[in-house]
Amino acid sequence: MMRWRRTREHDPERFSAEYVSGEMAGGLRRWFERHLLDCDDCWREVLLGRFGRRIAEDAREPVPVGLRDRVRAAVALSSGGGLPPPA
Repeated sequence: MMRWRRTREHDPERFSAEYVSGEMAGGLRRWFERHLLDCDDCWREVLLGRFGRRIAEDAREPVPVGLRDRVRAAVALSSGGGLPPPA
């Protein structure tokens, strides 16, 4: 694990994005969680990442049933291609 730390630059944005998204592997994840206790920059980036994800998830609205098919049909009709095949 220390070999990894010595071969990479300290990049709070990238590390935090990998951590928050769940893309960080187990050993690296454990190292990063210990690192967070001492690194204000990484801690702040994790908090911002979690906050941003929460805002994005709260902003999502369910798509009405059949909307995709209506949009595809409208696009196909406006382009003169007729009705598209069902999805």
